[in-house]
Amino acid sequence: MQVLPRQTCGLFTHTIFYNEYPGGSRELDKSIRGGELFLTVLLNPISIFMTHLSNYGNDRLGLYTFESLVKFVQCWTNLRLQTLPPLQLAEKYFQIFPEERDPLWQNPCHKRHKDIWSKEKTCDQLPKFRVIGPQKTVPINRAYSRYQHQRAHQDPAAINYTFHQVVTAGPSSSKELLVLQGRSLKPGEYATHLERWLVHFQSRQFHIIDGSLLRSNRDGGHPETRAFLMEYYREHQQPQQLQFNRLGQTLPSWLREELQSSSWS
Repeated sequence: MQVLPRQTCGLFTHTIFYNEYPGGSRELDKSIRGGELFLTVLLNPISIFMTHLSNYGNDRLGLYTFESLVKFVQCWTNLRLQTLPPLQLAEKYFQIFPEERDPLWQNPCHKRHKDIWSKEKTCDQLPKFRVIGPQKTVPINRAYSRYQHQRAHQDPAAINYTFHQVVTAGPSSSKELLVLQGRSLKPGEYATHLERWLVHFQSRQFHIIDGSLLRSNRDGGHPETRAFLMEYYREHQQPQQLQFNRLGQTLPSWLREELQSSSWS
């Protein structure tokens, strides 16, 4: 069995009408004509896109998108497009990327997978495997990274509010601001996530990598923003220290520094 990676094309099960495309039909056309979809084809020697059956009914956005994309590529580039049957495509892909022959395993028991499984399937039938890091350097940088990610995707809340305004927003703030705040802050509550994973996996199945060894540290904003975030995550740091001790893992340098800072303040 050979598994090839796929790219997204902006078409999902709910994108079935041209005039109701998220952000307006101009967003779809912009992606095709020089935008994200065009750049995906331009910058990758092999592109594999997944669409849905619903994209070929209604306004047939699947046909419209890729017919328009091919015409644009042929008009404005010297690229020679070619298609191959699945087996030959896999052979060609791994000729170009032989280092990707070993698959990257992720959690097949995630809720989004189990929700669409048949009742006969259970996680008990799966082999044991290891949950692997890395963790991003400090919870604070994780929050800032998510904020910047949302800005890159033109999230109105991330565009209209600063990072400091997002993380310090009160409960009476607008819904869109509170949603972005939750998406920025909650993933960094590592202690909560580790406890949930420990329900399903044994400690010996974990290999936690110190994110600070992989990338340079970022402040993530102004000093007052950092101070707010350190206060927010303080209650999660102590349980996380106990978890690392229980797992027999060395504390990452960023967690040691955060704990020391908390004890001094």
